[in-house]
Amino acid sequence: MEAVKTLKLRIKDKHAGVLSLMAREVNFVWNYCNETSARALRERREFLSGFDLQKLTAGYST
Repeated sequence: MEAVKTLKLRIKDKHAGVLSLMAREVNFVWNYCNETSARALRERREFLSGFDLQKLTAGYST
């Protein structure tokens, strides 16, 4: 059986804004990848690999 360790950290308040912005960007890309994968599977019966998604998300910036 595999043991899982959880690390708890206290992040200083001065970093909260930057971390929130980073989390928003990650969630945006995650949702885009999920939506694109589902659409490709539904329309073309094709499963997108990580390499395909990497090509689609290359150069993304806010």
